[in-house]
Amino acid sequence: MNMQTQTICDSKVLLMFAALKPETEAVQTAVDRWTHDCPSIARSGSYDNIKVECIGMRGTRLREVLPRYAHQRVAGVIVAGVAGALAPELAIGDLIIDTNSTDADRVAEFMNAMSSQRRVRVGPIHTAKELVGSARAKKQLYKETNALAVDMENIYTRQLAERRKVPWLGIRAISDTAFENISSKVVHFVDGSGTVRPWDLTLSLARKPMLIPQLIRLGRNTQSATRHLSDAIGAVIRSGWPFQ
Repeated sequence: MNMQTQTICDSKVLLMFAALKPETEAVQTAVDRWTHDCPSIARSGSYDNIKVECIGMRGTRLREVLPRYAHQRVAGVIVAGVAGALAPELAIGDLIIDTNSTDADRVAEFMNAMSSQRRVRVGPIHTAKELVGSARAKKQLYKETNALAVDMENIYTRQLAERRKVPWLGIRAISDTAFENISSKVVHFVDGSGTVRPWDLTLSLARKPMLIPQLIRLGRNTQSATRHLSDAIGAVIRSGWPFQ
């Protein structure tokens, strides 16, 4: 093993996962801001670097991503992204930390102390295998699980953290309320890396132009949610998580 390989293996990395391109960009923006603004001496002693990876919906790209870190020390795993609200009181941009997260209450307390505006809640987030888009389906799932929100990746990244025996944190920003209907066709507009398929989108809109207002609203809400998500990730980094 040469010196460069030795250095890479000995360094400790904090992994941040996001499913889709807009989410990944929001997380990367927060990390870039941290890299630029925070001198090395003031950074967390829990890790040497932060890596952001796009894992696709339902974590379909995890098998492709994980071999890159097979021989690297991992300080913790964060999954961040948008989610659909199940609890009726949640609004666009509201932030939820998954109950199963390591030191969830401590992170939320720090984030709420840092901001007088949007509050962070700790609560259960349900991971679904398929998009839960209709208001009726969200209402039913809320009754069955009592979860605050629904996502499609949390459980897979948490299982990874459990296998590596490292802390895990799941944080989500609400992009559609419990009362909004999102067409199941939305999932067909993006590929495994979270990039929009222009041709599929064009064909679907030509066949069903009534989707256009819904997509415009979803796009606007997602932009708002990812802005709050980026700020939230910045706050998580500043909190010093994972705590030693």
